[in-house]
Parts: sequence; structure tokens; C-alpha cells
Amino acid sequence: MPVFRSRFVNFLAVLLLSSVSSGPAALHAQTASPQVARGVPDQPVDAGVEPEETTVRAMRVLWRNLFNQDSWAELDAIAGQLRSQRPRLQGGAWELRIFYATISPAGPMTATDAAWEAQIARLQDWMRQDPASPTPRIALANAYLSYAWKARGHGFADTVTPQGWELFRQRVQQARAVLDDAAKMSSGDPEWYRAMQTVALAQGWSRAQVDALVDAALNTEPGYFYIARAEANYLLPKWYGKPGDTEDFADRVADRIGGTEGDATYFLIASTINCCRRTQAPAMSWGRVRQGFFALQQLYGVNNYQLNAFAFLALRAGDAQSAQLAFSQIGDDWNGMVWRSKARFDASRTGKAISDIQPVQPDQSAAPDAAN
Repeated sequence: MPVFRSRFVNFLAVLLLSSVSSGPAALHAQTASPQVARGVPDQPVDAGVEPEETTVRAMRVLWRNLFNQDSWAELDAIAGQLRSQRPRLQGGAWELRIFYATISPAGPMTATDAAWEAQIARLQDWMRQDPASPTPRIALANAYLSYAWKARGHGFADTVTPQGWELFRQRVQQARAVLDDAAKMSSGDPEWYRAMQTVALAQGWSRAQVDALVDAALNTEPGYFYIARAEANYLLPKWYGKPGDTEDFADRVADRIGGTEGDATYFLIASTINCCRRTQAPAMSWGRVRQGFFALQQLYGVNNYQLNAFAFLALRAGDAQSAQLAFSQIGDDWNGMVWRSKARFDASRTGKAISDIQPVQPDQSAAPDAAN
């Protein structure tokens, strides 16, 4: 039995056992979980990971053109190569992740329902023409998931219509069914796990089920840090965790991966969870975040977002020396996703308010070692 399939079978066994104690609803949740119903669906995003390079834009254009030309065999061959060779780019981004982000969506979330339906129909056609490939199934699941969030919207629960909730549930379940089908194909594709994590978040899976999923994912591909970031998000108090759960997980997963890759993963979690609006996991160790930044720089280099995020996190931790080191490398190349405005960037790097714009200040809720 191939390694991927055996791990997936083990995962299913744990999933089924947990469903016995939790009831069928835990395995096939059809209603929005309390956390989903109560809060805003801040999904983990790839902002700050994907490099803005000419080569990446060229890859996106090539892949999208192949998709528009129905070149399914060529796209599947590319996906297979990306799975086996595991190429990564500046900042640690996986080309495989960028590949799926290119071929899955119909465009921005504001695209019309007609555009999303057309995109889904194309992916379904690819599935029919390539029945043995997991690639179109994973892409289709991602499309269904994005389409589900489009129906729900990004407001609080009381802004979602009954029709929006029903479409959300239907589309998430469609994604789940497609992923279950894709699991029968032994590809070892880590994006399968990442997509299933979104299903778990949306359907309100139990902690035991999610832990089993993440454990199988890390056994399959520990370097696919998108898995760790998604789990760190799932464990936030606004979702399914309690204070400290995200921090504990970040420590454990970094130790499990080990070495510079584990350290880099710790930074990648912090730069998503704690940057750049509010600190959601205040007990993350600044010393380890700092170490992780330099580990990432050593392994893959860092991109503009990550350099700016490091400066932001250093200010939040009260480490002015590290912040100024980052500012010296940033120059005037500030990142809008981090600072929101040039005025806030200038205030933060000088430490002086500009008009009514205050610089980023140390976070008083940070862990005791925040300035270490």
C-alpha cells in the first residue's frame, strides 16, 4: 500500500472512531458551527508568502492560459512535477500552492455567480476527462470552498441571510465530497489536507478529528507550512481553541519539524496570526519569532511583506533594535498590508506621531520574554 494511502486510511480510522463518540453531526456537520456563526471568517491568507516576482507572474499566466485552452494533460503533468520536486520560492512559498491558487478560482471573490459556476463546470469537465487524477478534484474543492465563503460573506453572523447560510453549507459539503473522492488516489498532495482543513473549520469538526487530520498532513509533508498556519488559526479562541492553544501548537509543530525549517514555520505562523491588525496569540515567544525570521532568510530569503512584518512584530515586542535593523533594509519600500498607510509607516520607523497617526507601540499583552 503506498505511504500516502496508508496514512490516509489511518486518518480515516481515527476520524470514524471520534465520530462514534461525538455523533454523526461531528463527521458530517450540515449546520454552521457556533464559532462560524458568531464571528467573522478570517481565513488564513497567503498574503506575505507569495513573492511578487516576474517569474511568478509568468508562471501564473502560463498556467491560466493552459487552463483556458483545456490543456488538462499538461496541467496534470505540471502538478505532478510540483508535487515530486517540491520547488519553493523567495519567502518560502510553494509553487504547488501558487499553482492551485491560479487554476482554482474564477477570479476575485467579487466575480459573479455565473463566473463561478462556469469555473466549476470547467473543473468538472477536467475531472471527467482525467478520472484518475487528484489534481482537478483538489482544484474543484478549493473552488467550492471559495464559492461557499462568497455566499456567506465576511460580515458577522447577523448579516448573513438564511439563503447565504444554506448555500455556504451546500458548497462546503460539495467540497468535502470531492476531497473524499480525491483521497482514493495516492498522490501525496499536501494541498488535499489544506483544503480539508477549511472544510473542518467550516463544518465545525471536533478537535480530535482536526488533530488527526493535521497529524496525517505533517507526516506526509511537514514542510507545507500552510497546514501549520491553518491549524494555528483553528486553535484561536475566536474559533475552536482557548487562550494559549495556538501558542502551544506553534511550539510543538516547530519542534516536530525541527531545525531551521521548524524555526521558519514558527515565524510564518506569527506573521499571519499576529500581524498586522491585532495580536491574536500574545504568548508566542518573540525570541523564537526573531530566530524564525532569520531561519527563513537563510533558507529561502524573505520577501517585502515578511521584512515589513518583522519590523512590525519587533515594535510590538518592544525590540527597537531589531525593528530598526529591518527598517534599514526596507528603506522606503513599505508594505501597505502591514502598515496601512505611509504615514503610519513613517511614524513607526521614527517613533514619532505624525499628525494624528501613532507609531506601532509595544503590546502590553505580549509574553514575558517578548523583548528577549
